[in-house]
Amino acid sequence: MPSNMQPLLQGRTRTEPIINVQQAGGDSPQPKMRRRVSSAAHDNTPLPLPSRWSPLLPSLGLWATLQKLAVLTANLQWWMGFPGKWLWQFVRLVAFVLLMLPGFIPPFITYMWSAQIKKNIPYGPSFRHQLDIYLPAASSSPKNRRAPVVIFISGGAWIIGYKAWGFIMGQLFQQYGVLFIAPDYRNFPEASVGSMVEDVIMALGWIFENLDELGGDLANITLMGQSAGAHLSALALLEQAAREAGRKEGLTWSVQDLVRWVGISGPYDAIDMLPTMRNRGLPTSVIMALMDHDLARFSPTRRVRDLTIADPSGVLGLLPAAHLFHGTADETVHWQQSEAFAQAR
Repeated sequence: MPSNMQPLLQGRTRTEPIINVQQAGGDSPQPKMRRRVSSAAHDNTPLPLPSRWSPLLPSLGLWATLQKLAVLTANLQWWMGFPGKWLWQFVRLVAFVLLMLPGFIPPFITYMWSAQIKKNIPYGPSFRHQLDIYLPAASSSPKNRRAPVVIFISGGAWIIGYKAWGFIMGQLFQQYGVLFIAPDYRNFPEASVGSMVEDVIMALGWIFENLDELGGDLANITLMGQSAGAHLSALALLEQAAREAGRKEGLTWSVQDLVRWVGISGPYDAIDMLPTMRNRGLPTSVIMALMDHDLARFSPTRRVRDLTIADPSGVLGLLPAAHLFHGTADETVHWQQSEAFAQAR
């Protein structure tokens, strides 16, 4: 990501930091959520979570998993066509990874073997319904103090997204005493964007149900997404807020439980993104299937813009503070996507 990133919502939302060094001797900010906040002390001891080195579900097994992956790969190949523009983009991605490998290897080894990183915790029935939990480093987290929470939804063009893509970011937050949680979600063609959004909502439900035991500060929770993850997390908030405003029963968490949402380099308008996605190798048939043939519905910018015209249920009033960041040299998702989203509200 280019170094010339800049926030686009300055002065229009709250700007309280995730980590406030001035609170070292005071209390956490008062929560605005409706759920009860535990006052029990937390000793930062790693919990006996069912962490597994392998992402394979024991109930599925190796052979069944390989068969499933082979079918999904064949389906994706059919959708994308061969050869195609996507192949060149894939080659560029592999070349980038190889170039950066010396820098990737040390933190990846830590990711694989650290006892402070609990991997492949299931939150739902699919083998992609798993998440990683980066417990705060004991040296950086004051004893008996609950940790700020960052929930990170990774990107990957809705096709190659994976929770482990945040392994460097997770370790950095971990060093600063933050409880960092990275949920996975199903990718295309196993799921469309609508189902991916439901995966994010389900993951957040599991996280909120278990956050107290994980030692997270329920009054300082940040939802963060990058690229496709920013798009999915924004849609998840809008969907959950609409359900909450409509007083739908059975909701396991509230958007008001979040202090802030951070979107990094997100594609927030699928209609405006069409030419770029085509140039990047995504056929129109894939884009339409990915978006359930309803580009406007899965465009956060257009949904927010419509709500500013008519919002009888008060959906926008439920949303947390939003903070958008985008590199102006980004050629995959142009920075104007974030600017338009910032101006929509």
